Amino acid sequence: MSTTTVTAGQSAEVNLTFYSGQDYRIYICSQEILGECSFKVMDQNRKVVFDSENHSNPDFWDFKVKSSQQFIVEVKTPVSESTNSIIPSGCVTILVGFKKD
Repeated sequence: MSTTTVTAGQSAEVNLTFYSGQDYRIYICSQEILGECSFKVMDQNRKVVFDSENHSNPDFWDFKVKSSQQFIVEVKTPVSESTNSIIPSGCVTILVGFKKD
């Protein structure tokens, strides 16, 4: 699990290791004030493996890796449409779980 505070329009990244043969779920949770966050999973060369914006913005992704590898998980918050000068900020959490046989 990784948690950080972000402001509207900002993104955050975390590097995570995934091991072969495991079924994983990445789950993104954010404070409501930030709006609907999106996330990408990229390999170490920054090639996009999964982009939530291309899948109707779910808050999780289930997958299985064929070989152990590191991925970069990037969470992006939408730009604030607030009419005042206060930019919203809040917490975003990336949860990673795996299924045990």
